[in-house]
Amino acid sequence: MKVLLIGFLVGMCSLSWGQNTARININSASESDYVYSLTLERVRFHETLGIGLAETEYETIDIFDLSIQKDGSTTFEVENPLLVRMTITSKKPTNNLNPNEMRRESRTQLLYIVPEENLTITVNPGNALTFEGKNVAHQEFLQEYFLENHFQYLPAFRFDPKKIDNKAIVAQSDSLAQLRIQKYEQFKASHQVDATFDNFVRATTHVEPHLMRIVVRDREMRQNTPVKLTPEQRKELDAITLANFKLYPDEALFSQAYRNELRNWILIPTTTRYPQQISSQYALSNEAVLDVYRNSAEKLSAYPRQQEYLLTYWLNYATTALQSMEVARTLLSDFEKRYPDLPAKTYLAKVIATKEKLNKGNTAPDFTLLNTDSVAVSLSSLRGKPICVAFAFSLKQHEPTLKLLEEIKKDSVTFVYVSVAPGISFSTWKEYVEPRPHALHLWASDEVIESLKEIYAIEPRFPFMVIDEAGRIVNRWIPQEFPDNKSLRADLGIVKTTTTAVGRN
Repeated sequence: MKVLLIGFLVGMCSLSWGQNTARININSASESDYVYSLTLERVRFHETLGIGLAETEYETIDIFDLSIQKDGSTTFEVENPLLVRMTITSKKPTNNLNPNEMRRESRTQLLYIVPEENLTITVNPGNALTFEGKNVAHQEFLQEYFLENHFQYLPAFRFDPKKIDNKAIVAQSDSLAQLRIQKYEQFKASHQVDATFDNFVRATTHVEPHLMRIVVRDREMRQNTPVKLTPEQRKELDAITLANFKLYPDEALFSQAYRNELRNWILIPTTTRYPQQISSQYALSNEAVLDVYRNSAEKLSAYPRQQEYLLTYWLNYATTALQSMEVARTLLSDFEKRYPDLPAKTYLAKVIATKEKLNKGNTAPDFTLLNTDSVAVSLSSLRGKPICVAFAFSLKQHEPTLKLLEEIKKDSVTFVYVSVAPGISFSTWKEYVEPRPHALHLWASDEVIESLKEIYAIEPRFPFMVIDEAGRIVNRWIPQEFPDNKSLRADLGIVKTTTTAVGRN
């Protein structure tokens, strides 16, 4: 009896496990020189090391190098229908390929995966794919009519980046949209589709053509040069969105193109009422953030998942993009009432509390990191003269633009470059360090990066901090500005001369 009970329990556990998993098998019918990478995409806000709150989670499921292994399989958890991006990359050089060859050599194929899926992908000669599994027809439809995004079709549309006039691209894009609609109606007539797949296809097909019109018109306006659009030109582009975008059911959030244009559609009326500040950050004003949050709540009241998505997005914006936490506190109060159990609420509350402790005049929280000689150096040990701290999210980030300031200030300021790039080992970081008289380079492990997030709310938008000689904060929230950082210069007491002036577009 005990044996039967154990067998029954094992069987039930296996059944439960199988209902929440999916398997993808891949094999090559002939010699192949391609690498197939599978990336699972979940639309949900989550904390990301070194970046902060991200709106989409990408998880690498597996990588198959078909020049080494001719077949393989991978199993992963699936609770609801989702998209898997299969990136196909040739190991051969792709220089001088024509557009059709380029599409075959490197592309992204979307796969629609549901719980209990057991999908087999066979790579045939010419890199053609065939499928076996529960939703074969879905995979074939996506393969034929949906690359990762609309812009991957540009080579096939004969897009010429050197040309200003690319109106022919718009016509081809519209034709592709009509073909998608026609083929999808035929597909639905003979295959059952769920709400997720249906709204992903319909929303993507609806949004991408007018996004292409915006891109083409933008290039015409700028004449292929990096100039700033006039308010009238910006209004013309915004009008395309306002005239074409429409809301789809919540499952449409699966479409990245739809998500991006949803934010834009909600934001345009706000930026009309509250023009964006004229700065290199183009940050929304406090009033604008409050307004767009309210608009999102009102316009999406009948779309609960999209409402949650955008209210989280704007609260995160208020928390990370605005220097004052007054607006973030106001939005958090509303957000907590709406979504008391969302993990994002707890994370953002912590960030707000951290930023409120970093006001001008407060003592800068201490930390201890390693220099290139593996010697521990604390921030407090550097007191005695002003300090400029640069949090670097990649190797040698910020250094090319700050070298001039190092030379101007010389011994009067210590420039401290703190490596907060996750996954970079000490030995790798050290190889890229360029010793200079007025620069100090410090390395943080992934564990220490997390502690710096706790005490300094580090994220790429505001990578600079100035501390006075007594260790008090002059300004923690100095943004990146190109080509010249006026905010940083001001906090370092540097007046830019006309001989070094650089124009801004």
